[in-house]
Amino acid sequence: MPLTAILVSAGAFFSALGGGLLALRAARQVGLIIAVGAGIRIGAAFFDLIPEAVHHLGDSLDAAMLSTAVGFLAFYSIEKLTALHVGHETATELEHGESAHRHVGLIGASGMSLHSFLDGVALAAGLTVGGGLGLVIAAVVIIHRFSDGVGIVSLLLASRFPRAQALRWVLYVAIAPVIGVIAGLIVPIPEEALGVMLGVFAGFFLYIGAAELLPEAHRSDRSRLVVLATLAGVLAIYVFSLWAGEIAGPFA
Repeated sequence: MPLTAILVSAGAFFSALGGGLLALRAARQVGLIIAVGAGIRIGAAFFDLIPEAVHHLGDSLDAAMLSTAVGFLAFYSIEKLTALHVGHETATELEHGESAHRHVGLIGASGMSLHSFLDGVALAAGLTVGGGLGLVIAAVVIIHRFSDGVGIVSLLLASRFPRAQALRWVLYVAIAPVIGVIAGLIVPIPEEALGVMLGVFAGFFLYIGAAELLPEAHRSDRSRLVVLATLAGVLAIYVFSLWAGEIAGPFA
């Protein structure tokens, strides 16, 4: 498990760094990348995290869905009440003359770093379970870190941050899931608590995918390809989950 954690953490780090460097090179077409990442997160919540939470909670669907609802609403409340994560809608406003509000970019970057850290904790939980779930969450975290690297640079450049400072924040976002994995693996987790955590992180994945990534994808690219990219992301994680043995096929 330690070797797996090191490899996945390294993959997440370089994925975020690659996304940030791509954005620094002024890539214009990022909507489809974000849409695929959203689909992958949503699919992982439905096909992997929630079923695994049910298993660890004594096959109690009610308890798993309650945990998922708590996770979704908790992350929604934290974001809206504390403005920890500022989306690109704000970045768009800044591009139209609100460049003085540099603190918005700083708060948004801090929020992205926090959610990257929580991704690392979720990955540690998946590695604790082992088997296919660890593979699925690893894929989700690595792929989504790329879109986070793109997102944080877009936000900071729109906030008129220097390119060098934007790159430093990309490094923070890249290292945050590594710290989350270490923290999650150090603290032992009882099975029932692990089930609750998986349910909570399912809610987190659903919120990030549906409430943050999809709106941003449609703002970045208004073509119908965004819908297809989202569905492709969901289908990709479903097929990957079948391959990893995390879920059974429809005819099993």
